[in-house]
Amino acid sequence: MSGLARFGYSLLLYLLTPLLMVRLWLKGFRLSAYRQRLGERLGHWPEMPQQMLWIHSVSVGETIAARPLVESWIKHHPDIPLLITTMTPTGSETVRAQFGDTVYHAYLPWDLPHVQKRLVRRLKPRGLVIMETELWPNLINACQQEQVPVLLANARLSKRSAEGYRKLKWLIQPMLHTLSGIAAQHPPDAERFRTLGVDDSRLEITGSIKFDLKLTPELHSQIEQYRRQLHGRPVWVAASTHPGEEETLLAAHRELRKTLPEALLILVPRHPDRFNAVAELLDRERWRYSRRSRTHRPRKTDAVFLGDTLGELMLFYGAAHAAVIGNSFNKGGGHNPIEPAALAKPVLTGPSFFNFQSIFDAMKGEQAVVVVDTNAELVKRLNGLLKSQDLRDTYGQRAYLFFQHQQGALLRLESWIEKLLALEEDGKGVSATKAIRPISSREG
Repeated sequence: MSGLARFGYSLLLYLLTPLLMVRLWLKGFRLSAYRQRLGERLGHWPEMPQQMLWIHSVSVGETIAARPLVESWIKHHPDIPLLITTMTPTGSETVRAQFGDTVYHAYLPWDLPHVQKRLVRRLKPRGLVIMETELWPNLINACQQEQVPVLLANARLSKRSAEGYRKLKWLIQPMLHTLSGIAAQHPPDAERFRTLGVDDSRLEITGSIKFDLKLTPELHSQIEQYRRQLHGRPVWVAASTHPGEEETLLAAHRELRKTLPEALLILVPRHPDRFNAVAELLDRERWRYSRRSRTHRPRKTDAVFLGDTLGELMLFYGAAHAAVIGNSFNKGGGHNPIEPAALAKPVLTGPSFFNFQSIFDAMKGEQAVVVVDTNAELVKRLNGLLKSQDLRDTYGQRAYLFFQHQQGALLRLESWIEKLLALEEDGKGVSATKAIRPISSREG
């Protein structure tokens, strides 16, 4: 970003900072964690060591995506501490739930130039890895001034986002040029970065490290135990739902229960501050339901089980017979379908999935996902899947094979980070990486 453009951006941010503080305070009425650790938003962090590898993962989705990298890094580089920053309380809780005290953690401060400059000078990080596409001009500039490598990892750029960036190319392009590298998930993502002026010498297609998800024996054991507690009922999960979707999905569930009266819906809203609102919706519509935060498992008479806890989505995916991806029935752009695919579950999505266009297009090409455009079609597909073990096995195995074929991104990404940080690893490197079948560049 040019000096003049960054000055204007910084001035605007200084003017907006009081409003940002008020916004956090107001959000605290719904989730009290927004009012905690406010000092970290301005760079007042607890003491931390220097020379860490810094990973910024915004919120829950990016933190979960970073898990394979974090676990591998701790294993291969135990002498280099890790710092993970997020922007949201749920992201913070996810860091603590997944990694405990094996990593350092704080909220990323607002992108005020003096705050970021002071923080980078104090920490002297070995490098900054930004998950997906979370670009903060003053943070990146501070790293550039202190000669800290910055890598955009697991980067994705949707067609819609690329069009928006092109309108601000004069603003975005200089900032992209200061990055040490961009590890794009798929060829369409890389091509869109090229259209914004990123040259091939700083661009790699590594795949998505989300495919390098490791499923532990403990998780499989928990899933098996939980599944037995559901008494053989036909179960589907609606995962990471957003406002306006729950009504649609509940209407589908009501229709489904006309032919499958024992059917159970596990409903998992995306954001914790909406848990109570969704419970109120269930009350208004007179559903028989239980909440995970209050009981371990649904009652036999429950039609809906509200998943109002954090970190248990994989358990719910594993216990269900089919998985519906949220944020796809409200024009929201969908969510990541990789986790249910890793568990060999049939994956269904609504018509909106532009946030993960490359993945869904590739899954459609291999008949590894079911795309439904209407509520009637959703009911029909769920009815067929919940009634037929053979149909579930067919779609579940297609999803799982797709998941397997895309693995290997982690080794490529970790090798590139080591190269950027000038770390030497015996027997490791890009040439040793496992081949994957790349997701094609076909997109509409």
